[in-house]
Amino acid sequence: MIQADIGRRTLLAAVAGVAGAVYAGVARGAPPVGARTSPRQAWAHLDGKIALRGNRPPVADAIDMLMIQEAFGRYGIAYDEGRDAVLAGLFTEDVVVDVAEGSAKPFQSVKGHAAVMHNFTSAFSQQRDQRRHCFSNVLVEEVTGDVATALAYAIVTVAADGLTLGATVIYTTRLRKQDGLWRFAYMFIGMDAYTTPKPKV
Repeated sequence: MIQADIGRRTLLAAVAGVAGAVYAGVARGAPPVGARTSPRQAWAHLDGKIALRGNRPPVADAIDMLMIQEAFGRYGIAYDEGRDAVLAGLFTEDVVVDVAEGSAKPFQSVKGHAAVMHNFTSAFSQQRDQRRHCFSNVLVEEVTGDVATALAYAIVTVAADGLTLGATVIYTTRLRKQDGLWRFAYMFIGMDAYTTPKPKV
């Protein structure tokens, strides 16, 4: 009788443990068993999206370097605050924005200023949470006349029923200087992973 009772308790504890683990996984949004949970290491380099240059003197004067860095920061804050007029001033008329996750192959490619702005506005309205794009590691890789290429990292936080990490991102961009201002002519948004539902394309 005692042994049967111990066996029953052991079985119940095991079932409860499995149920708890399953519940915890669902609550945290754990991926299904067998699903890939991380991108390939160094995927942006291996897929040819970046060609990081070695240490060298600056490729442009300090003002241009700061203006390009500011364009990234202004983009992040303008997106997070829904400031469409500020966003609009950061892109050329023929801009192309590609968005990918864990590879160079975009799951979304948007061409032209009006389409890009519509896409940003649509994504912002679907997300319904407070995001903060925190840019770092901004590197101006090349400047030739009025054309520049630059890279940056971003961490995107999401405040909705608590604070979570929404994405880690690498940006690779081409900018053009127009009317004395650097604007994005091409922007590749390469997410390592994305923890919230993607906006509908």
